[in-house]
Amino acid sequence: MQLAAWIGVCLAAAFLFRKRVRVPLAAVLGLWLLVPAIGSATLTGVSSGPMSVHAATWLVAAVFLVRLLHDPASIRTVLGAHFLLFLVLGLVILAAYLATSTSGNGGGMVLLVDQIVVPVLFFLLLLADAVRGQGLVAMLRTVLLGLVALVCAVAVAQWLSGNVLFYEAGFKTQYWFARDAGRWMGTLDQPLALSLVVAVAAPLVAGLTRQWLQAGLLALMAVGMLISQSRVGLVALAVAIVVVVLFARRPVWVKTAMLLVMTGVGAAIMVSPLVAGVAGRVADDTGSSEARGIALEYFLGRWSDFAVAGQGIGSSYRVAVQAGLQTSFENPTLMYGIDIGLLFSVLYFGAMAVLVCRGMRTGYPGLTLAGIMALVIPQTYSSLATRSAAGIVIWTVLAMVVIATDEARAHRASTRARVPAAVPARTAVTLQGAGSP
Repeated sequence: MQLAAWIGVCLAAAFLFRKRVRVPLAAVLGLWLLVPAIGSATLTGVSSGPMSVHAATWLVAAVFLVRLLHDPASIRTVLGAHFLLFLVLGLVILAAYLATSTSGNGGGMVLLVDQIVVPVLFFLLLLADAVRGQGLVAMLRTVLLGLVALVCAVAVAQWLSGNVLFYEAGFKTQYWFARDAGRWMGTLDQPLALSLVVAVAAPLVAGLTRQWLQAGLLALMAVGMLISQSRVGLVALAVAIVVVVLFARRPVWVKTAMLLVMTGVGAAIMVSPLVAGVAGRVADDTGSSEARGIALEYFLGRWSDFAVAGQGIGSSYRVAVQAGLQTSFENPTLMYGIDIGLLFSVLYFGAMAVLVCRGMRTGYPGLTLAGIMALVIPQTYSSLATRSAAGIVIWTVLAMVVIATDEARAHRASTRARVPAAVPARTAVTLQGAGSP
């Protein structure tokens, strides 16, 4: 009954905002970043089984259905403009479905929907909305930064209080929760998910115009990253901070002042208790790096077993246990290689790489680096092979890159089209002036 009520709410919202679809699309991001997968049942009433997909999944499905009925032309336009991309993604989804449906791994279908199918569908909806209006990239940037700031604030409250605050019953069912005591995640599913969204969102701060807001957000993100105790994330955030400061459209003295202030803030943070956790992980990673090396060696020795056909979404965890590994393969490319076949895994992540490479000149400060982060950071842990906000955040940033690239290309084309028309006019004026007495 509760699930039916939630589906009704999603359909009603999609219909009421059919002409302002950005509202429910922003709500999808809010749901994923504020309601972890383990807490989704509070909205849907379903905690297990094939219908236990995330609450935001039902909203995406509702928006897509209404879009098909209300404005199918925008969908056709996007599919036509990016036909090869969606052909590749469709093949990947088909291969994943066939592998998972025949594997007998029931939970794999839920993961497939939440982490591959719906994020790609959300990507399509964002591109379709961009066809009908401008300003979507800036809106998504604002929404992402606001939500990430809120998640970091919750993580700070968790660290100060020593309590999970929200969704405690769900988190206690997770195997890592007691083991990683002291590492907090805000309202996300894992500490590393917090690290991912911070690393991806931080470069977008470069697009803000208020210096105090930039500095405040970066400081809050730095604290959130330290609380997550992610070593790779800290390096990524440091790179993002340098890029935000150096490429800001401000005088040199302002950039220098910002660097000095941030250096002071960084020094204060480094002598605070926040650093203890990540410093301990740097000194002793409890065998994490060695486990990753063993997992990679095992996969490379058997990659031909998964070259084309996979064993179903989630199978990589079973293979890791059978191989005697202490962790998962901790890399979505390898894990998807086992799950859906290495060929389709490479196609999936290769498509992401192509989108980022084509978007190197977007015109939006920090967006290119955000795209690079969305491509690289997920490869450092199981990310897209777990139920978390990773999939929706990554494909949102990729959509921003694609939309910005299309806008830049259209602007350059319109500029070139105006130049030939202007040259004869100027020439005619010059000739007329030369012929005058």
